[in-house]
Amino acid sequence: MADTVNLDALIPREDFLAVEGVDWAGSAGKADASRTDLTKGESFCATLRKPDFQRETAAWTPEAVRDFIAGFVDGDLIPAAICWQSPARLTFVIDGAHRLSAVMAWLCDDYGDGEESIKFYNNVIPDAQKDRRKDARTN
Repeated sequence: MADTVNLDALIPREDFLAVEGVDWAGSAGKADASRTDLTKGESFCATLRKPDFQRETAAWTPEAVRDFIAGFVDGDLIPAAICWQSPARLTFVIDGAHRLSAVMAWLCDDYGDGEESIKFYNNVIPDAQKDRRKDARTN
């Protein structure tokens, strides 16, 4: 198993043809998102989805997650995430799922073994993932 942080639980997968979520984002949707929009319970976060064909969000090492979050906090230039809003008003992440998931992990302190991950993986979090979480966590 690679030494990567599994953030796959933070953005749910969905089929492009999904019809659930109608009116979650409002009639016009949002042109951009702030970091508070990426917290659980916010309407934008509730509509965020990864297309079912996207790879698992588990390719970054703990150091890559930590460095990305440090750059985000320091105001470094962060490449844009590319999203598409479906007719069902779901916001699909076409490019940038790792970046968005890293910010979400930092905001909710879930680097693969937090509340969302525990639910997603039915309380079965490997010890190695717990160790990577410690390595990825930033202060």
